[in-house]
Amino acid sequence: MPSCARCADRGRSCVYPPSRSRAASSSRPLLSDALRGSVPRVDDGLLAEVAGNTSSRTANLILADDIMLDLAFPLMDSDFTTPSPLIQTPSAPATRGDWFLAPETWRISHRVDTSADLPIDKATMKKYVAVLQSWFERWVTTGSNPFIHPCLYSANSPACVQVAYATLASYIHRTPANTDTVLQIVENRSNDLLRENGAVLDRVGAEEWADGGEQDVDLFAQLTRLHALMVYQIIGLFDGDIRSRHVAEGHMAVQDSWAGKLFHSAAKALSNTHAVATHLVGCLPTPSTYSQQQWYLWILSESIRRTRLVAVSLSRVFSALQQRWAACPGGVMYTNRSGLWNAASATEWEKQCLGRNVAFLQRFACARLFDDAEPADIDEFGTAMLDMTFDEELLEKWRDRSGGL
Repeated sequence: MPSCARCADRGRSCVYPPSRSRAASSSRPLLSDALRGSVPRVDDGLLAEVAGNTSSRTANLILADDIMLDLAFPLMDSDFTTPSPLIQTPSAPATRGDWFLAPETWRISHRVDTSADLPIDKATMKKYVAVLQSWFERWVTTGSNPFIHPCLYSANSPACVQVAYATLASYIHRTPANTDTVLQIVENRSNDLLRENGAVLDRVGAEEWADGGEQDVDLFAQLTRLHALMVYQIIGLFDGDIRSRHVAEGHMAVQDSWAGKLFHSAAKALSNTHAVATHLVGCLPTPSTYSQQQWYLWILSESIRRTRLVAVSLSRVFSALQQRWAACPGGVMYTNRSGLWNAASATEWEKQCLGRNVAFLQRFACARLFDDAEPADIDEFGTAMLDMTFDEELLEKWRDRSGGL
């Protein structure tokens, strides 16, 4: 019988319970009307195609260039040599209390052989950008999205996140008359965020920034500053404004550095089972039970994993669209199974973990989902990663075989 760390320390036996439209506005949204209907919400399951006939406003939103791309481009490459207890079969639910915190789950892996990689074309990358834009907009309208958990900022919303949130709301509801003012605010707030966190101008004339901050920064503070910077980057890189794009390009190195520091800090801090609960202090609400503590730790760790994936892919997709190539940042493990991210309580989350396979996988290892899972079994984040990883024809066959779900 498997047991959790707490029960093992106390010499007890583990006993698990049995398993069981936004209002119209005259303002201009982050995501154009032409794309809004094609991007799925939480309950849509699958990512639809971006509308073929986009308006000029839509073209400005995503990078208006007509260069045809045919890229063998694994955005978050991975060598999925992960221990078998962590890549579970459909009949193996997560019973280890630390299944998401083990040191080996924090590896950043790279594949050596990329000869079998299929090209990711321009349309797929544009669709992915549209999906990310819809997620940021959803954070403003609902307080959460597939990489910012509903509970993450429920107890503590730092100033940098509040400023970014308000700035994003202003951008979403901008008008033609105030767009220049809003974009200037985005630039100013982004530069302020970098200065406050030790970044310095590396090349003054080119406005390229470098991360000069200390490595040993509080884990939650690292996550929140990265979320704030990602807000400014999704606006600057893909708005279409020349000045905004130039400023955001100068911040890309800092975003990548912060994403790397966050993930390495999490690997060091959260895999230390003796002190892991201390990282919830000042972050999520104070847990009242062991199950709640584990749920909060999963929320924190999964948010870090998903944020890292989105942050590094944001820079790489932009570079690929602009230059036709981008360096591979490596892949990490994340949870694919639907139901866990949207669980409303620790009890519900624990039942989901115990009752079925959580599909905690490296990105390229997710190919096994085509045999082991139905499309409805995969949550929205996992679906987006699948769409950016595997051939469209393979995905269509999987969905058709499952009844088009």
